[in-house]
Amino acid sequence: MTKAELIAENKKLKARLVELEAKVDELQDKLKAALAQLEAKGRAGKRQAAPFSKGKKKEKPQRPGRKKGHKPAHRAKPDKINRVLDAPLKQSACLYCGGPLSEPRIEQQYEIDIPPVEPVVTQFNVEVAHCTRCGRQAQGRHPEQTSAGLGPAAIHFGPRVLGLTTEMKHALGVPYRKVCWVLAQAFGFSASPGGLSRAGQRLADKADPTYEQLMFSLRQQAVVCADETGWKIDGDRAWLWVFTSEQVTLYTIDPRRAGEVAERILGRDFEGVLSCDCLLSYNPLPYQQQKCLAHLLRRCADIADQPRPDEALRLSRQVARLLRAAIKLKQQKQHHPPWLYHQACSRLEQAMDRLLEQAPDPDVDDAARRLVKLLRKQRHRLFTFLYNDPVQPTNNAAERAIRPAVIVRKTSGGNRSNAGAKTHAIITSLWQTCQQQGLDFQSVVTELLRQPAPQAISLLSPDPTPAPSRASICPSG
Repeated sequence: MTKAELIAENKKLKARLVELEAKVDELQDKLKAALAQLEAKGRAGKRQAAPFSKGKKKEKPQRPGRKKGHKPAHRAKPDKINRVLDAPLKQSACLYCGGPLSEPRIEQQYEIDIPPVEPVVTQFNVEVAHCTRCGRQAQGRHPEQTSAGLGPAAIHFGPRVLGLTTEMKHALGVPYRKVCWVLAQAFGFSASPGGLSRAGQRLADKADPTYEQLMFSLRQQAVVCADETGWKIDGDRAWLWVFTSEQVTLYTIDPRRAGEVAERILGRDFEGVLSCDCLLSYNPLPYQQQKCLAHLLRRCADIADQPRPDEALRLSRQVARLLRAAIKLKQQKQHHPPWLYHQACSRLEQAMDRLLEQAPDPDVDDAARRLVKLLRKQRHRLFTFLYNDPVQPTNNAAERAIRPAVIVRKTSGGNRSNAGAKTHAIITSLWQTCQQQGLDFQSVVTELLRQPAPQAISLLSPDPTPAPSRASICPSG
């Protein structure tokens, strides 16, 4: 090798060394940032209180309280006055300066309180007879009875007790032991957690046909939002799924986090739009889908919050800009003529296609590459909401519907048995649907329990479609 070649080789090696040193410095910076994040998460996991902080404070946060110009809100004057008491002025002079007082006037003040509650005990005199041929027992039933139990099972709770206790347990997340304390303190009678648990299962059995009818009604909806969260059944991993529409909400608990769960609930012939996140389990489903843009925007924000190459940051900002433009376009649809709106939709989709064609280099950033891969896979499910009025760009409806279940999970940790999981799914489905329909949950419970045999009742108004049988609800296998 000549001297000139050695000198050239030396320069090449030095340049390569400088390049590698710069790369090492960049990787060290990324490693420091990752270790700092890991340490912060580790400290947050050891906190005694929940980490309520959502990050850095906004520079210009929204002022608390009602907006300027908003009318003040106050409690309405009671329509019914049970008793009137006088509060006479007992002083004749000012307590501060001793001056005389003017002629007194009368001002009204109202106090709303809970009266002493005494449980109402109803005795049913049930006529009982036996067949002289086969010996089987026949007994009468009053329309207000909720149980046919006699003998040791003749004492049980009424429908309003069960409505209140199951609502506290399954909707509000109050443990049954604390529910028993509330019953003793507020209503003056004792109950056991086991007794309330078994009564809740009895209510779920009576409500099972109504639950099936809700499932059938859900399949007729134009848009259904779905989401899932972790759950436990007797310590084993499971998943709580929620399927909600404008009229009905249905929960189910299943050990699988697979598309078969959604297909079991919605059926194979669901013709509406399924709004969901980018979980892979939803991809094989044959339904028209809308992917949640809020999840994608959060991924873009996560990429932009970390020290990354300029190309990755630029990509995340461009994707976020297009997604926000699509959301804004849908919000302003009524202000544009149809031809102009569809033209804008076409331009927006073409811009997304051009952006996805420019895939980042594999060595640029893993997060950006994964984002592009996800967007390419879900490209035909990103802008369904632009062409379908009832469809929203986000999955917020399912997120809101699943939040009460997350609160219950914090106090209960899940269910101890499959029967308990089924009970929780049925009761929460009825309760949430009652909230959507403006129905009194306790009145619905009363109607269910007073039926001699389990029978579906309609919670949707109007609901001309009869409830199908169990065989038509559940797919084979």
